[in-house]
Amino acid sequence: MKNNLYYNIETDNDQLLKIIDDKIKKSRPISVIRKSDGENVVLGYLNIKGIKTIKYFKKMRHFNINFLNFSFQKILRKELLESFYEADFVGVPIQEYYHGYTSSVRKFEMSITHYFNFDVRKYVDNHFQLEFVKNPENNKLKNKYAQKLISNKKIGLISHFKLDDFLADHNSTVVAQTKIPKRDLRDKKNKMNIEKYLKVKEYIKKNNHKVDVWFLAAGVYAKPFANYIKKCKGAAIDLGSVVDTWNNEYHSRKFLRDNNWDNK
Repeated sequence: MKNNLYYNIETDNDQLLKIIDDKIKKSRPISVIRKSDGENVVLGYLNIKGIKTIKYFKKMRHFNINFLNFSFQKILRKELLESFYEADFVGVPIQEYYHGYTSSVRKFEMSITHYFNFDVRKYVDNHFQLEFVKNPENNKLKNKYAQKLISNKKIGLISHFKLDDFLADHNSTVVAQTKIPKRDLRDKKNKMNIEKYLKVKEYIKKNNHKVDVWFLAAGVYAKPFANYIKKCKGAAIDLGSVVDTWNNEYHSRKFLRDNNWDNK
């Protein structure tokens, strides 16, 4: 099995978490996001040969966007691209076979990076998010520096989960929480659209002043929302499905189900 490295990552996970902590302490804006297969499909479609229309439409379905809502798709692609240019750090898959997994899109990783001229100096390991995984046996996180980031804070959440009790155990308070529409393939009225998208941004703008750090579990939308939080002078961390573990759910992703919990 090949194990080719895509990037030479200079900032390790502990260093990244310490930088985030310092930014929060100094009340300086920061956006830390991740570029995975889904984002690569959205950005690479019509730009990178090999990313087919059927793959793009499958992602629109996954992201809960009506296939014919081209105006919103255009806005999302524009703001997604902007979020990668303006982020302080971008998590990327560093290997073709990543934690034992790969995908049909992974082979386009470097082509997309070069096409859009992304700054590889800001790249970190995409799985920095795993440092925030909660131990199934208690409420402690895998990494002590990640633990520090969720402790003694006024927290903003973009997530479906109610995590007040979990965060209260770390002397933190959820002072703002919103979410995107939950995907339901049977409910065409529950699609994500520009009105709902802008409503989330308005909520961020209204509440950012009382938040120390935002944690985002909003799929592809976490990236432009994190960028908007930064524009509002806030701190945003794109954690994705790792937030599931804070609610004691370890089945949503294979890498969560298969993680070696004895190696803590």
